[in-house]
Amino acid sequence: MPYRIQRFSSTLKHSLGEILLNELSNPEFRFISISEVSLSNDLKKARVFISSPNDNIDEILIQLKKAKGFIKKLLPEKMKLKYIPELEFQVDVGFKIDQQISKIKKEIK
Repeated sequence: MPYRIQRFSSTLKHSLGEILLNELSNPEFRFISISEVSLSNDLKKARVFISSPNDNIDEILIQLKKAKGFIKKLLPEKMKLKYIPELEFQVDVGFKIDQQISKIKKEIK
């Protein structure tokens, strides 16, 4: 991955984290962790992988998709951008698998 895309991805991840933590009024968004932001080569599309310790991650994902427009409106203020990539929120499957493995280990002990 080129350095420019890595740097932009890191900045986008940090800015999205700030918005979810401070700008949005939904209290469930405070428990979301952004594990990765994957950008297209032209920087027009961004996949945001989220995880949460809560079991209602699918409901949180639906609420995030509804708030996507508001999030895109706040991003230029945080990042000083002319064009904002199209955001696509997805659940980080790896985190879910890790939680299930930990749960099974606890049951075994």
